[in-house]
Amino acid sequence: MGPIGRLVFFWVLAATASVQAAPNIEKIKLAIPAKSMGYLPMYVAIHRGFFRDDGLELEIPNLRPNIAHSALLGGDIDYHGLAESGLRLAAKGSPMKSLFFSLRSPLYFLMAKPQMKAVQDLKGKIIGISSFGGATEVSTRLGLRHYGLDPERDVTMILIGTENVRVAALNSGSIDATVAVPPSHLLLKQKGFNMLISLADVAELPANGFTTTEKTLRDKREQVKRLLRALTRGLAFSKERPKETIEIMAREWEIDRSLAEDVYGPVTRALSPDGIASAAGLKEHFQIIQRLDKGIGEIPLAKVVDFQPLIEVRRELGTR
Repeated sequence: MGPIGRLVFFWVLAATASVQAAPNIEKIKLAIPAKSMGYLPMYVAIHRGFFRDDGLELEIPNLRPNIAHSALLGGDIDYHGLAESGLRLAAKGSPMKSLFFSLRSPLYFLMAKPQMKAVQDLKGKIIGISSFGGATEVSTRLGLRHYGLDPERDVTMILIGTENVRVAALNSGSIDATVAVPPSHLLLKQKGFNMLISLADVAELPANGFTTTEKTLRDKREQVKRLLRALTRGLAFSKERPKETIEIMAREWEIDRSLAEDVYGPVTRALSPDGIASAAGLKEHFQIIQRLDKGIGEIPLAKVVDFQPLIEVRRELGTR
């Protein structure tokens, strides 16, 4: 065998050994409403290979909340990133539990037309939201109340849809304000729109959380823990490795590095310390749920969230 033949032989041998050594990869479906930086720990975990380290490969369909909830309960997806509205369904008896929250507070910015300089200028105006009872509406209501406006009487909220649709509506002038997420809020500021509220500064409301069914928690607990391990590593990396995280943000969202640097600070300030929703934040969620649905009484924590797998994962990783 000549030198080229030997080289090819050893290359094939090495490739075969690599394939044989590769772990079995389990594919799971995790739906989110849109590719938001509020899910930064997940995207960092993807880019750094943390999911593959635990034998997982994510398929991430974009689904509207009502479709995502039905798909989860019907078994068409395994998890979704709509814990905020999932809490309400769980409180009403749906067999699902929230497991992990990426954010301690909403990564939302209420952006308005250039002529509107203060929150009070929104009186009598139209605000676009993604869904009634969803995170954008809930956060907007909290922000308005913080600045003394009554969301029921002082403004009109209309359902428009995903962020790109809402931003387009604001650009066209068909609405007066809407919630935007990074980097859209900075792009709107560059066009002359005003940021009236940084909702992370006025509300503690755990957001961008992940939910699964009680059946998955019962029958696939190790899979749940592998998912949570990757998310926990992604969360820690996002906060501890700014340079690499900024590079990931620039690649994933296809933005200039300078813009990624500008949004890194607001994003990481809103990140959860550990993925576990605070008692105060959950209480705020529960009050909102009870206000939206008068028939719901007290909401036992164990009915809507299960942080025990995450606590176990953090212990195994040596984190508190």
